[in-house]
Amino acid sequence: MSDTADERLDDRDGRILAGIAELYDEIDPPPARLADDVVFSLSLAALNAELASIERDAGVAVRAHAGTQTVTFSSSALQLMVTGSDENEGTMRIDAWVTGGGVTVELLEGTNSTPAVSDAHGRLVWRGVARGPIRFLIHPPGPDARPVLTPMIEL
Repeated sequence: MSDTADERLDDRDGRILAGIAELYDEIDPPPARLADDVVFSLSLAALNAELASIERDAGVAVRAHAGTQTVTFSSSALQLMVTGSDENEGTMRIDAWVTGGGVTVELLEGTNSTPAVSDAHGRLVWRGVARGPIRFLIHPPGPDARPVLTPMIEL
């Protein structure tokens, strides 16, 4: 095992960590239906959501240059503009602006959800996002506000 936290993990560290993972898989495995329950919950939320559309008429709706792409989504209640830019090999940074502050927006990648709350200016940021299909689930503030789901995109 490494002597300091600054050293890289070696094969011995890998074997120890793999042994710990196997131990937890044996003594405390995830519930058998966990993945199915998560997918069902996301599907149920999507059924209640309003579907946003991609703006194609606006000049900034869909554009790409120098590794950056921008897409704007609209619904009856709000707009979400999303810009993806290269961050590291295989990952990207996503900057977004939503109508209003204090709006929770979930970045959905497969069955993974990464929420963020917009600042007072409506700005949101996600870092280290793997390239691939994504969508957004927007939760407008207010007790009667319906969530808004965007179409699947790939930046």
